[in-house]
Amino acid sequence: MGKSDTEIDVETQRLTSGTTEPPRKIVLRNTNGNWKTRIKKRIFILSWIQKYDKDTAIGDAIAGITLGLTMIPQAIAYAALAGLPSQYGLYSAFMGSLIYVFLGTIREISVGPTSLMSILTLQYTLDKPPQFMIMLTFLAGCMELLMAILNLGVIAEFISVPVTNAFTSATLLIVSGSQLKNLLGISYSSKGFADSLYNLLIRLDKSKLGDGMLAVFCCVFLLLFRQLKDIKIKSNTNSGKRLKKFLWYLSQASNMLLVIITSSVAYQWAVGTTPFKLSGKVEPGIPKFTLPAFEFEYQNRTIGFMEICGELGSGILMIPLVAVSANVAIAKAFTSGAKEMFTLGICNLLGSCVSSMPTCGALTRSAVSYASGVRTPFAGFYTAAMTMLALSLLTPYFYFIPQATLAAILIIAAMYMIDFSIPLRLWRKSRRDFWVWLGCIIACLVVGIEMGLLFGVLLNILQLMYAWARPEILLEMHTIDDVPYLRVTPKVGMLFPGIDHLREMVIKANASMKSKQPVVIDCSKFTGFDHSAAEGITGLAKDFHKRKQVLILHNLDEKWHNLITSDNVSFTTSEQTLKNTIVNHDIHNRCRTFISSDEATTNPKRTTDPLIGCTELEDLN
Repeated sequence: MGKSDTEIDVETQRLTSGTTEPPRKIVLRNTNGNWKTRIKKRIFILSWIQKYDKDTAIGDAIAGITLGLTMIPQAIAYAALAGLPSQYGLYSAFMGSLIYVFLGTIREISVGPTSLMSILTLQYTLDKPPQFMIMLTFLAGCMELLMAILNLGVIAEFISVPVTNAFTSATLLIVSGSQLKNLLGISYSSKGFADSLYNLLIRLDKSKLGDGMLAVFCCVFLLLFRQLKDIKIKSNTNSGKRLKKFLWYLSQASNMLLVIITSSVAYQWAVGTTPFKLSGKVEPGIPKFTLPAFEFEYQNRTIGFMEICGELGSGILMIPLVAVSANVAIAKAFTSGAKEMFTLGICNLLGSCVSSMPTCGALTRSAVSYASGVRTPFAGFYTAAMTMLALSLLTPYFYFIPQATLAAILIIAAMYMIDFSIPLRLWRKSRRDFWVWLGCIIACLVVGIEMGLLFGVLLNILQLMYAWARPEILLEMHTIDDVPYLRVTPKVGMLFPGIDHLREMVIKANASMKSKQPVVIDCSKFTGFDHSAAEGITGLAKDFHKRKQVLILHNLDEKWHNLITSDNVSFTTSEQTLKNTIVNHDIHNRCRTFISSDEATTNPKRTTDPLIGCTELEDLN
């Protein structure tokens, strides 16, 4: 919707009077502009609010209300997933949506509670009071702002698509596993996927029929309503278009409809006689805006800020890293995600002042916004308004929401979010990425999602290290004017991990050749070249010099020439200079061979050719 912080000013070659000037270097200029421009780029609403009109407002209202119908039941379910009362999910929903109206750069993104943030919050705040969760949100916001200020978004780029998919899939499996107990009306606490399944299996005999039947109804209801939008209807008439649109909205509102239906059924029973486990009392009203408690009383003792940080541990880093990765990934699906760290940091920092859970963007909600025809981030205002109305007016009725209903909403959503096809695609196209995916998902399920993510990132880094240590090298025999030579083409830059591999490949190829042919290392694809690589090339040149064999570096950037300390290396910058160097070297060798073989004969007149640096016969014939 706007220009990036850094724009590219390209100076191109110009055609004048039938001649072409030499191409000029592309210059990157920072175009932050004056203070007004900088403010507009941070408070992004200022860049589009003046153009806001009636049609745009109607489109945003429709999208915002549609999103609210999705957001409210999700927020309640995600709070339960994090082991918190329902109101905390709603606090997160309204505050994230409201702040994103002013700072958001991507109209489709909806900031609020997500399954990913909820399960991570549960990992770090299990069996702890809500103050730990609120402080985790505050510290996550601080870390995200710090990452934005220091431009540390590059850290998220070390998480590859297979690792992201494995991490997300494992999280969704853990979410589903943790909610199976609510489908069956069983109560227990667990930490991790394996522990959850174990506790479920040993308590299956305690399952409740009422919760089980309700769970089956909820799952069937959600699955059927999801299919409504896929019903084939002739849309070449106005009535067909309206019906198709109605079915789509009905499908998107399925979660809200299910909550209303099941809560109404539960409300018919007197308190304590319902056959289902209910969500319980929800604190009504909108929370006061206040800083999170840096010190509080709990179980007759005072817990200070440093103790809170110690208990949260790696969550202070993991929560913001995962949140930034998720938000940037969603942003890139629509446009650039460069500014999302700053916005997300403010959302969590201010969200902690209203007791919010850690928040980030959700792909499912972003897809709903996009399909609803969202025009600007102002759609979040309507979503926030609906959430605040729910907090103000509907909280007494949230008590009657069955836990089986919320569990079904989470499990069905997770089922549709898992990409079951990616393992097969990776196996067919990239076995190395498949093993990274498999290793990451197993680690997430066995030792926890935070350690699994770190393990996946470690596998990515090892992949990069292997690519530099064992770069792909193409060996080809070429001929110029009947002079054969070996052309060596590394596919990536040459840094110290890969220089030994390059030397080994060149030496083996050189040993297999019958004659002492020139060796050309094509450096045109080099993106890096360090001192250790230069020393390796110098050592290779010394070996070639002993064999009276030429080593040529073709198209090596001039800024790296001074790293080569050997006089036995030739540099060429074009195919013509490469040809001249190889041909002259061949003449030089033939000259020396001819002289040594005819030393006893009468010497003809000789001249010195300065180009090849040896005595050349005037007539080799």
